[in-house]
Amino acid sequence: MKTLRTFAFGSVFLLSACLVRAEESRLFSHTAENGDTLIKLAKRYLVRQDDWQIFEKFNVVKNPRQIPVGTVIKIPVSAMRTDPASAEIIATRGSVSVGAGALSRGSKIKEGDRLITGDESFVTILLADGSTLTVQPKSSLHMETARQLVNSGGVTDTVVRLETGRVEANVVKQRNAGARYEIRTPTSNMGVRGTAFRAGADVSGKRGQVEVVEGLVDVASTALPTGSAVERNAAVYLRSGFGTYVDAGKVPVPPIALLAAPDVKSLPAQIQRPDARFSFPAVPAAVSYRAQVATDITFTNPVANASSSTPDVVFVNLPDGTFRLRVRAVDVNGLEGKDATHGFAVKARPVPPVITQPGDGSRLPQGRVELAWLAAPDAAGYRVQLADDAQFAKPGIDQVVASGEKLAAATLVPGAYFWRVASMSSKGDSGPWSAAQSFVSVAETPVLTATRRDGKTLLDVDRSSAISHQVQISRDEKFINVIVDRVSAGNRFDIGELAAEVYYIRVRGRDDAGQAIGNWSEMHMLEVYAAGGGWWLSRPLSVPASASK
Repeated sequence: MKTLRTFAFGSVFLLSACLVRAEESRLFSHTAENGDTLIKLAKRYLVRQDDWQIFEKFNVVKNPRQIPVGTVIKIPVSAMRTDPASAEIIATRGSVSVGAGALSRGSKIKEGDRLITGDESFVTILLADGSTLTVQPKSSLHMETARQLVNSGGVTDTVVRLETGRVEANVVKQRNAGARYEIRTPTSNMGVRGTAFRAGADVSGKRGQVEVVEGLVDVASTALPTGSAVERNAAVYLRSGFGTYVDAGKVPVPPIALLAAPDVKSLPAQIQRPDARFSFPAVPAAVSYRAQVATDITFTNPVANASSSTPDVVFVNLPDGTFRLRVRAVDVNGLEGKDATHGFAVKARPVPPVITQPGDGSRLPQGRVELAWLAAPDAAGYRVQLADDAQFAKPGIDQVVASGEKLAAATLVPGAYFWRVASMSSKGDSGPWSAAQSFVSVAETPVLTATRRDGKTLLDVDRSSAISHQVQISRDEKFINVIVDRVSAGNRFDIGELAAEVYYIRVRGRDDAGQAIGNWSEMHMLEVYAAGGGWWLSRPLSVPASASK
């Protein structure tokens, strides 16, 4: 008779996969109570209820009709009655089917069922003992054994065959040596007594793999002759942070240390676009990366999966909400490394509108500016901000537009401006801002008119909203020999008496701080005639390059 081999690590006990295959080697433990006899125990537990003598093969019982209270009685599981143990779907996403039917939350899974997940699809199964099994995208899984030992207090017998794809298991600590939790792939068997681990089987059926997140897992090849010397020495015991793979017809490779977890400390806490992109430093020796997004910290409710050959993963069209990111590096053997997790929120809706005018980098004449955008889906209104700094620290305009897709901004002084717009929901909350657009308000070029009154020349500045104006009068068109350089509030200059001569005149605006704004006006020629002969002001002349400085 084969003996039971166990392996202890802390509080986690591991049953050798090499021996688990021999059903008669598993023994259920019953602690005797007052009045127990072997005949009563046979009727309570055994398929053949009159075969009480089987107990004597595994126990030393002096009096089968009187068993001392507290005595541990070993019972071969192979002789015990069992009932079906159903499992329940507690989370699902995408295309998940069993047989010809689709699965949903609350669906029951029974022994013999085969589950298939489609692209970007997940399903999490709650087993009878409280363990969970999350089946990853593009996987096929057969519930080979799902039973409970009768009158055992819930001791389960679970064998899952992963035909292709990946699963992630969180196994509760088994309460009795008679319990079994085993995952099989085409090339490997994994025996577990309480741990968290991942298992994979490639599409060809030629390689299986396992990575241990917590606890211990015992891995053996399925292709070696049972009882052979090679088989007895072929099991690999994996502790937390190690993995192995098993190629068809070969023993498992020695434990391989899993790659370090990626550094995710700098990842954003909020994403304002439906497509979330996460970039992080590369992990040494990684050939690719795998990441998942879930709604819960245990990742029993995954919503998205992504793989990348670079340390940069993208999740397309995530809904608004709070999520957990889990990312790991993959080594050259295909083993997935230690997990890094990061919490983040998506606030991408209602989506911002598309800005139409003024376009980014526009130059606009000083005055009122109309801000306009296209209608955004699901927007009940819009919030508009305009500021003179790109950070919008103190926006000059922060206004809600209840209807329509435009806003007339107040008259703006010359300078650079930035503006953005966000959609608002019917509940009054704002979505993310659009990309900020910039434009420049340019001071209008003043226009000069002249009036001759009582021997004086009066200059009026038109088409200008500046606070004050600076006028220059020169005897040369390059404004080297300037004879008048004066600042005056308002729009009129009294330049007094001018000798009969030809002059050149230009003007520009100044702001309330006395700083020049905008360009000089176009140059005019003023000709003053002798002895009360009057004057003549030309139309604007082209300004020489040197005169514009």
